[in-house]
Amino acid sequence: MSHRITVAQSAPHTRLELRHAVRAEQAGDDIGAGMRQLYELAGRIGLVPTGPPSTTYHGEFGPGHTTEADFGLPVTAGPIDGTTEQITVRRTEPTRFAYVTHHGGYEHIGTAYRDLYDWIGASNLYACGPPTEVYLVAPDEAVHPNDLITEIRLPVVTRPDLAIRLPATLPKAATLVRNTLTDKGFTVLTEVDARATFQAGPGTAMQDCRILGAYNAELAHRALELDPRAGLLLSFNIVLRADGETTIIEAVDPLRLVDTEDQAALAAIARDAKSRLVSVIEAVAESSRPTD
Repeated sequence: MSHRITVAQSAPHTRLELRHAVRAEQAGDDIGAGMRQLYELAGRIGLVPTGPPSTTYHGEFGPGHTTEADFGLPVTAGPIDGTTEQITVRRTEPTRFAYVTHHGGYEHIGTAYRDLYDWIGASNLYACGPPTEVYLVAPDEAVHPNDLITEIRLPVVTRPDLAIRLPATLPKAATLVRNTLTDKGFTVLTEVDARATFQAGPGTAMQDCRILGAYNAELAHRALELDPRAGLLLSFNIVLRADGETTIIEAVDPLRLVDTEDQAALAAIARDAKSRLVSVIEAVAESSRPTD
């Protein structure tokens, strides 16, 4: 890994945002146009920039793709006159993020992204939002491409027990999860292809997502003996979401499905179920690690 990764927390600030489409093949032109419009809007409605601009990408950004992006600018709070543009002025909340600083032209920025995602995948952190590029030295300020400085940020939280990012495509990850569930005493009763089932229609885009419904006969029998209404503990959902060349795997925490104070006996079963699901996630993670 050639880049240093750092974790920090942003300070609250007032932020002007403009939503704009960015085409991969015309990214430089589209980002430049969006930035110009952003600064023009700030001046027109009386907001003074207080920091560097940024772009947050809401979707896959690669050859042949067009994605929605939020162009953002920290600003002083001020009056907002009537305008017809699709803009947002909001007060941000403190956000924990991991970041990498890229020096130089954008043609090699993909290496910085890969290092950032690889570092997060190997840490106890979990990416919980889209990436943001902060232009510490933007093209209009640089004399030479080597002068450009871009900070790439990913919001992160501490990785929960029941989530993992797997370095595998979704079909491969789904096969591994199904096999591991079987090895750990679960039966996969249902599998839903969310993109095929729920996509709104032609021209819409949905992230590739599978939902596995897993059942454990022993746990179900124990739960129903205690309470015939304990249907929530009969099946557990494991969600797999494609994210580039990786797959995010998350399981529902069974303890969220019961009242731990009023349903103490069922809570004990839920804790057992969580422990078993954690062992599935850990086994999947171990199986995906390269061998020497």
